[in-house]
Amino acid sequence: MSSPHTDDTNWDPLGPSSAASQALVILYPQNAAAKLAFSNVIDFLQEQDPISESIRSHYAKFIWYAEQQTSDVDVARLVHSQRDVSSSSPSSSNNSTLSPVDIWTGFYFIDPTITPKNAFQGWAVGRLSRRHMTLGQSVCDLLLTTSRTSLIARRHAFVSFSKETRMASVSLASGSSANVNNYPLTSVEKSAVCAHAENSILFEDLRYTLEYTPYCYSDEGRKVLNTYLTRIYGDDQPTEEALLATPTPNRNSQTIGSYTITGANLIGMGSYGRVRPATGPNCAVVAIKTMEAKPASLEFIQGKIDMVRSITTLLETNNQQNVLRCTEVMHMEGTNYHEFHMILQPFVDINLMRLPNDTHWTKLELILKDCLQGLAFLHAHNFVHTDIKPANIGLVNLQLSNASQEALTDPPLRRLTAVILDIDSVIPIPSGRTTILAMPGTNGTIGFHSPEQESSEFDGRTDVWALGVCFFRAMYNRLPWFLSRSGNPWNRKNPHRVQEQRRFHEKYTEAISQIQDDKHAGRAALRDFLTAAFRFSSACIRSQTDSRPSSADCLISLIQKSEFLRSRGAKEEEERAQPVVVERLKRPAEN
Repeated sequence: MSSPHTDDTNWDPLGPSSAASQALVILYPQNAAAKLAFSNVIDFLQEQDPISESIRSHYAKFIWYAEQQTSDVDVARLVHSQRDVSSSSPSSSNNSTLSPVDIWTGFYFIDPTITPKNAFQGWAVGRLSRRHMTLGQSVCDLLLTTSRTSLIARRHAFVSFSKETRMASVSLASGSSANVNNYPLTSVEKSAVCAHAENSILFEDLRYTLEYTPYCYSDEGRKVLNTYLTRIYGDDQPTEEALLATPTPNRNSQTIGSYTITGANLIGMGSYGRVRPATGPNCAVVAIKTMEAKPASLEFIQGKIDMVRSITTLLETNNQQNVLRCTEVMHMEGTNYHEFHMILQPFVDINLMRLPNDTHWTKLELILKDCLQGLAFLHAHNFVHTDIKPANIGLVNLQLSNASQEALTDPPLRRLTAVILDIDSVIPIPSGRTTILAMPGTNGTIGFHSPEQESSEFDGRTDVWALGVCFFRAMYNRLPWFLSRSGNPWNRKNPHRVQEQRRFHEKYTEAISQIQDDKHAGRAALRDFLTAAFRFSSACIRSQTDSRPSSADCLISLIQKSEFLRSRGAKEEEERAQPVVVERLKRPAEN
């Protein structure tokens, strides 16, 4: 228990001479009931009782209080009303006639260097248990009340730090009621993140404000928190890039529905909207895509959203993890335009554009396998993505600094996963047809379009071509061919298409030769995919004029030719067959 002894500390309870100087968050009593309960806790801690001294000392470690009591009108009114209830003759009084009530003021604080009873669960909040006191046991860390008649449970909830966001979070324990920023905790939704600079927390009838301290915003404070979480979770933590999306909350954060925009920068900007990172009330990190629609385009945007929702339903039904999902849509009507906010998961911290040049071939195989799985699923349900490019291939759990290291056949806790993004670019194959008629110069990024997507008609195999272009760039640090300002050479409306096609064939021949001249033993399966992906009927190389395989056929071929993927798959099957055992041992990330 910390009380100031100098004027400096009195003015700054978080100053260097305070025991709370390294606190990351503080919990202020907000309403009269919480203030009165806090003051009663201080009275209890000041009692002289050698038998329970160690218990009081434990509770005192997480409390700062002012040296002098102060009068509080709201508490006086509460005490007065309680007296009226207990007596048979209620009276009416205004503030001027209320008897003053002096209370201790202060706050609870959380400093990771002052560890709780259970570090994995966090700092337990609750009420005093006299029975446990007689046994010499403290049942919580943040003692909210000493009242036996309180609705607060002995161990009501836990305040901890989310390993996914580094933000404070509240989880329900044996308590029946808690609320964070108007988000109720229940037996189903047992935890909530504190995504604002100031957060309102209600434990039964006791209301508090949780604030992040200046120390929490400092580099030193972040290091202390990282050290604390690493001790608990080891390497089972997000990448540095993912954590950039959830900095310590600031006072200017924007809220959309129950989601808080946590990242300062956009993580994507497309033809249909902008994408920003956000944190949901249940601690999940998501991406929010915001689209604005004028009345004339409202039907078109609504159609896109309906299609994305239907794809998400298919993904969830089949537990397909390699395509982005839309878990919620918020529609805000305006006078001049409508605003749609799509909640997208999983949150993707980096994409294939940022893949290091020296990425190990085993990781390239993992990424390619996931991409083919996602595309094969879309194609099986008669959807064509039409805009596969590096920026639309998200990578989850890739440690950029370790990208050059070989992936292990034993699956790590956090597995490198590729996710197909920008699902509102998807086009369904019309009913009764097997292909989509070409719309030259539209629907995606023309540099990644297959010849047939620009010239005639296409199906899901156009995505295989585009994926081949992406992986050629990833393997050889360049695009296989470049387009002139006149556009794609296979665009039948391109007036220079004859000359452009001649130049394309020259670059195409160079690209195929580079693939065939690559003698790296480990990349054989990747090379075979590239040559298959670049097949088309008008190819200038006879062996490349065969039909391009589907994404499903490419996936089968890749696994058949990759000993690494087969070994990894066998290990994953073994893992799924084993009963789940919760262990908090350090295991390597995907490095």
